[in-house]
Amino acid sequence: MIARGSLATVLLVVAMHTATASAQTPLAERAAVLRASLAPPSESLAEDRGDFYRRQLLASLERRQDLQRALADARRLAVRTEPAAPPLPAGVLALDDLRSELQQLDTTLAGGERRLAILKTEREATAAQLAQQVAALRVLTETQAAAAPLALARLETELVESATAELDLLLRLVDLQQELARRDRAVLAQRLMQANQRGRVAVSVHDAAAIEQRLRVQAAQLRRRMADAAANRERVRDELQAAAMAPASHREWLKERLANADIDLELGREALSNLATEQAAWQIALRYYRDEDAAALVEARDQGPVLVERLRRRREFLAALSEQLLARIGTLSAAIAQAPTAVTTPDKRALRAVFEQRLHLVQTAMSDERRLADLIARMRADFDERIGHAPWPERVRTVLARLRSGLARAWNFELFTVAQTIDVEGRQTAVPKAVTLGKLVKAPLLLVCGVFLALRFTAWGERWLRRRGSDEGSARLMRRWLFALLVAACVLASLALAGIPLAAFAFIGGAVAIGIGFGMQALFKNLISGVLVLVERPFRLGDVIEVGDLRGTVVDIDLRTSVVRDGDGAETLIPNSALMEENVKNVTFRSRLSRQVLGLVVEAASDPRIVIDAMRVAASRHGQLAEKNEPVVFLDEFADNGLRFVLHYWIELNAGVDRRRIASDLRLMILGAFEEAGIRMAPPSRLAV
Repeated sequence: MIARGSLATVLLVVAMHTATASAQTPLAERAAVLRASLAPPSESLAEDRGDFYRRQLLASLERRQDLQRALADARRLAVRTEPAAPPLPAGVLALDDLRSELQQLDTTLAGGERRLAILKTEREATAAQLAQQVAALRVLTETQAAAAPLALARLETELVESATAELDLLLRLVDLQQELARRDRAVLAQRLMQANQRGRVAVSVHDAAAIEQRLRVQAAQLRRRMADAAANRERVRDELQAAAMAPASHREWLKERLANADIDLELGREALSNLATEQAAWQIALRYYRDEDAAALVEARDQGPVLVERLRRRREFLAALSEQLLARIGTLSAAIAQAPTAVTTPDKRALRAVFEQRLHLVQTAMSDERRLADLIARMRADFDERIGHAPWPERVRTVLARLRSGLARAWNFELFTVAQTIDVEGRQTAVPKAVTLGKLVKAPLLLVCGVFLALRFTAWGERWLRRRGSDEGSARLMRRWLFALLVAACVLASLALAGIPLAAFAFIGGAVAIGIGFGMQALFKNLISGVLVLVERPFRLGDVIEVGDLRGTVVDIDLRTSVVRDGDGAETLIPNSALMEENVKNVTFRSRLSRQVLGLVVEAASDPRIVIDAMRVAASRHGQLAEKNEPVVFLDEFADNGLRFVLHYWIELNAGVDRRRIASDLRLMILGAFEEAGIRMAPPSRLAV
């Protein structure tokens, strides 16, 4: 028995010998011999195996001839002089064309590398199959098999050998094409580097007009396409409604046509969006090349990855949809092939045509997405290369632009989003609204400015009211309440101007809101009571009121409390809710006149008329008593120690009027009058123990 290593060596030698023998025979002569030996083609499924191998071998020989001619042409191209370098791009469009050629060469080189890897794998598998065929042929030769099986084995071995030689030629051809593509790319890359080193590319009027014209034509074509799709959709929809009694297969065909029209409209809208993106990209490029705007460079570097990622996701979706359509088309094709004469075959063919039309739409959209992504990639690559060769003033401007862009991103950093409900023609629509860092900073600044202006305005209003004759207390009260209303308006206005919806504060949970409600119940109660005090005005600043055991003058009415100053000068803060709920005696509610009572006891032997006249005359001489109401003296009672007289007098409880001082003055004046009239005060009462 032959060892494994020896057997492999023998098989390789036999394979090489077979390949050499085949190479010695001209391919054209061998192809002519095979073509003459072939039987006429037949539609029968039971074709002769020998004819099948001969047909396959003939096709392989013809492909080898074509590959030899293509390889000879490629070699002639390879031995020529270096390719002529293209001229330096004179405008932005020429620069983009140069980059587009480079991009296409990169794609070609990447595809060639993948093809080489696949061909090498197939070459190894075919070589292994050739070794097996040579071994099988050797066994048949040694065993002196019948002529027919031996001839069939030789024919199959020749077919595998020809396939191996075909892969060898294809490998050499692809490798040579890769070499030519790399050489062309090197020339284009050198030219592009020279263009970048030359400086900024000029943007001519022709370039700007050509770009605008190109985008305008594309937009017009897309709008016309969407109009046709909308009209087609209406027609198919009418046909579907009219075909209510049609067979199910026909209705399914109409539904798929309607779906095609919907997809065409959707892809048209996406193409319009891509066109707007392309227009924005060209505007950024023109700003950078023509206006030397460093912010355009930063904007391109920031927005480019986002756009490329969006386009990538869109292409992935379209690729998945394309695979689904290919699967459905394959299923329908298999069903048609299995039963070509079936009754449902025409409907299946029509349905397959609809899916093929949809596949064409999807692949066109994928091509458009890829074209836009390539344009954005070219622009970003050009910007990156140019900033690498830019002089230092331009680099400084770029750094400053990046700094401004970073600050803008920080200012517009989205902290969270809230759902805001808006009314659109009677329909409630939830719209997400972002709350950014800038809005949170802007709102307090606007609030501070608004509060400052409200403070200045209310101060001016208070001075104006006082000049118009309003009292100081009322003017101050109006100022405070107006300031409170203006502050509330400033809070709402600052939130609106900053773009922060009130729904942003909905994160306060129900339990927290209820807890805050209970905790602030007393506060809101007092605030509402303060509003009622302002509206109803049961007392005003300067009024003398009595609340329980407290008697004093109202000196201030605040949002939550009111301040009452008693006779001792002490100020008491009383909640507004207490003033609204309890019994409050307003001494000066209708009038500021207040009657005061002063009593005294004289000896029983005193003449009552003289006492009354002395007291009335003494009281009338006091300058702070009310002039409208004269003082009155009454003999109140016969006390056990003498006669009790009471003086009733009226005073106006205005600011600066102290009723206790007036009472003291009257007592002193009455004592003086009694001394002149010889009236003596009664001794203290002696109560029995």
